[in-house]
This record gives sequence, C-alpha cells and structure tokens, in this order.
Amino acid sequence: MNIKTILFVIICTMWLVACDSTRETINTIEIQELINFEEEKPDTLQLISDVKDIKIIEKTFKKAREFGEVDNQIVPQYKIKLSDGEYYLWIDHTKTGTIANIKSRNMFYNIRASEEFKEAINYKNK
Repeated sequence: MNIKTILFVIICTMWLVACDSTRETINTIEIQELINFEEEKPDTLQLISDVKDIKIIEKTFKKAREFGEVDNQIVPQYKIKLSDGEYYLWIDHTKTGTIANIKSRNMFYNIRASEEFKEAINYKNK
C-alpha cells in the first residue's frame, strides 16, 4: 500500500466516526406516581422513550419560570427523572403545573401544562 491509500483510509475512518457521533441518542424519561415525597405508588412506573414525547417534556421543563421559595407539604402527583435531574410534578386539569427539583424541593417553577405535555406524560385527570 502506498501512502495515499493509507491517508485515504484514515480520513474515511475519521469521517465515519464523526458522522456516527452526531447521531441523536435516544434517552428515556422515567415517570412515577407518588404516595408521599419518599414513597412511590407500586406498578405506576412509566418509561417514556418516544423521541417526540421526550422533546415535548424537556421543552416544557426548559421553559419553566421560577415561582419562588415555598414551604410546601402538598404531595406531588409525580416524580420525573430527566437526563439533567429528578423533579417533583404537581399537575391538574388546568393549563399550568408546578415542578421542583428533588434536591431543592422548596424552590418552585411554573410550567405550561399543555394538552400535548399531558399526553406525553400520559396524564389522566383524576
């Protein structure tokens, strides 16, 4: 083999590796109904892996607006594990919801709980 062939093979290999690394990775979001802040309802774990649903959920959380610090004793309906952390979610039939990071559960953020978001998390109005 001559030097040109070796260089061509190396360049093609690097190009293939670079293309492969830009491929979108599919992650999973875990959603669990809660009994209280520490106890999860049995048999309610949902694993959401649909890319469209993941994007809807992540976009909703990224657009959350800080509400402020509150000493809240109301049990959230859900615990949600995203790629960047775990959150409590309070949600009802209205167009808004509230989230708090599990590590700082007194700092609240408001979210827009659109029908699209509720469908993505399989919310059922109870």
